[in-house]
Amino acid sequence: MPSEWLEIHVHTRAGSADSSISTDKLGEAAAEAGVRGVVVAEHYRVWSEWEREAFFDRWGVRVYRAMEATTDVGHIILLGAPEGMSAPSNGREVLAHAKANGMFSILAHPFRYYFDAVHAGGRPVFPQGATPEDLAAHELFTLIDAIEIENGGSNDRENAMAAEVARISGLPVTIGSDAHHVHELGCITLPVPAIPADEHELVDLIASLTIASVSSPERKPLAPLEGHE
Repeated sequence: MPSEWLEIHVHTRAGSADSSISTDKLGEAAAEAGVRGVVVAEHYRVWSEWEREAFFDRWGVRVYRAMEATTDVGHIILLGAPEGMSAPSNGREVLAHAKANGMFSILAHPFRYYFDAVHAGGRPVFPQGATPEDLAAHELFTLIDAIEIENGGSNDRENAMAAEVARISGLPVTIGSDAHHVHELGCITLPVPAIPADEHELVDLIASLTIASVSSPERKPLAPLEGHE
């Protein structure tokens, strides 16, 4: 049985304009839920070492260096992103830079709006009506390191397509709440034997994750916390 829980893919007001979560609310909610490690993938900046250390000292919750880059090929979480990084909008440039500089890339919510006619402007770059096999053969899945197959902001059909493409491609997988508001924290968490000490250990962990390992009976999403705003 797992002894610890990770929250992968969270946003706060400290670096994401579309989030309402303060750093204190994140710490309080994570500590109460027993989540001891959080990937805070802000849209616009990477938390500083001082911020991460202060957060750990106060809440006992480890924060890993990361950011979520908005690019022309989708949203890409970069684990191990350095402080002060500003990602270009060209996704292929982002991925090449990440690989050359030891970052680990995760394609976040890859099929959000893929089936949605209303949000045509927000659809991913993949051709409409393609089979999972055709999608898995897309160039992007030769450049990315892992696929997020369960995202709290995506619907079941979108997440199912991500999981099927990951199964066919054989890429590692992640899951995450993509929380932007406190009530979303804890809705999708990952059980682990121990909390990774740093981004290197976290990358090693994610690189080992398969659909079977994140879909095991041990992984039970925590209920959204009550009493927080």
